[in-house]
Amino acid sequence: MSVGIPIPAALPAAAEAYAEADIKIFRVRRNKAPLANCPRCDHESSLYIKHRPEECQCGVPTCHGFWSATSDVDLVRKWWREEPDANIGAPCRLNGWAVLDIDPRNGGYASLCRIEERVGVLPGTTTAITGGDGLHMFYLSPVFDLPKEPFPGVEFKHNNYVVLAPSVHKSGARYQWPGTRNVFFKPETPWPSALLPRKERPKLSLRHNGRTPSLSGIRRPGKHWTIDTLVQHVMDSAPEGDRNNRLFFAACRAHETADQGHLNLGEALQGLYAAAAAVGLDERDAHATIESAANRPADRSWAA
Repeated sequence: MSVGIPIPAALPAAAEAYAEADIKIFRVRRNKAPLANCPRCDHESSLYIKHRPEECQCGVPTCHGFWSATSDVDLVRKWWREEPDANIGAPCRLNGWAVLDIDPRNGGYASLCRIEERVGVLPGTTTAITGGDGLHMFYLSPVFDLPKEPFPGVEFKHNNYVVLAPSVHKSGARYQWPGTRNVFFKPETPWPSALLPRKERPKLSLRHNGRTPSLSGIRRPGKHWTIDTLVQHVMDSAPEGDRNNRLFFAACRAHETADQGHLNLGEALQGLYAAAAAVGLDERDAHATIESAANRPADRSWAA
């Protein structure tokens, strides 16, 4: 986990703290619209000139919303001196983030439950409580574009921006980092591969650690794999032989069987971690192997 960054309660001081931590930010209004749009960029203005946002030369730093985001402390200090009540916006992809936005007003928590029933509990990561009593779950940006609103009340924010604590929601409630100290931790957890569109998942070979998993001696269940048969498959490993290969195979089958609704993925992975420890696999190696299985392409969709 990265070192926590204490965030002051006052907006100008908080903006400065983010900039000092090399987080790119910009000013936004309570309705989340960027401040200071200029005539050069207004399609209805006689001064409008067609141009790319990053090539704008209008001289108004916030005219293009998150394209204007900066970690220049002096500029940030100037912006919030001019607009001390401005909320703090942060571009997602430009900061290396992808954010899972859960909006309870539109069924976001119910959708999150369905997602986790389908793909397992999502990895823990930096999480903010929004002013609308929702959640922002911050992950590292994947190399692929993400669909914007794949589920009711759930938005994948990647090519847009989020509002950071202690900004004020239109309801009057503040965005906040969990806990009493309001500390921000830079996200370090990759975007869950199960939430990537199937065609954009990492293309990994069935070879694992340079070896092809041995399929000899596999106990094939009648119709579906069960947690017991998957755990037993790992337990049947030779002391120093194909432990990783067997764990990789079992984890792949766990994901596929869970996607078909025939076992609980969280319980299956818990059993596989225990089996890996029992046959002498280092915890770090076991985690890497199981994560490789999670990233493996398969005939399953991330859609709940």
